[in-house]
Amino acid sequence: MHLKVVYVTVGTTKFDALLKVMTSDPVLCALKDRKCRKLVLQHGNSTPVGETQLKLISRNYMIEVEQYKFRPNAEDIRTADMIIGHAGAGTCMDILNNGKPGLIVVNDELMDNHQLELARQLATEQYLYYCKVSEVADSVANLDFGALKPYEKATENMQKFVDALNELMTH
Repeated sequence: MHLKVVYVTVGTTKFDALLKVMTSDPVLCALKDRKCRKLVLQHGNSTPVGETQLKLISRNYMIEVEQYKFRPNAEDIRTADMIIGHAGAGTCMDILNNGKPGLIVVNDELMDNHQLELARQLATEQYLYYCKVSEVADSVANLDFGALKPYEKATENMQKFVDALNELMTH
């Protein structure tokens, strides 16, 4: 599966580790091997990538990088071939509702990590893949994103999602 445009989102959180790994040599090589030509980084409250590094990525990997803090992201989601993001419920639903292949990266620095439980459940149902920050390069390089099941927006699926969220929040 070719991934010409990859959209990365951290939502409103600060997740510097995700942005750092996304601009690391192993991940950029994996993206280049998957024919990525554009990487869109929504950095939220994280530290943006420096201009010098952006130029090096463009020159060394032939990947154009666009980044921003916040903006309406419907167009970024629509044009992406894959979405990589934190495991927030909003990001997960954006991926599912737009029928995009997704890789959820769990922020294991969080104290009460309900993100892992949510990501694990969605992966069990084969809607998304998930990994830790240290596993992003291997995941991008080796996972079969075409094997993911499309999420059907049927009422019972939404209810299952809401029930799973409610259960996670009560623990």
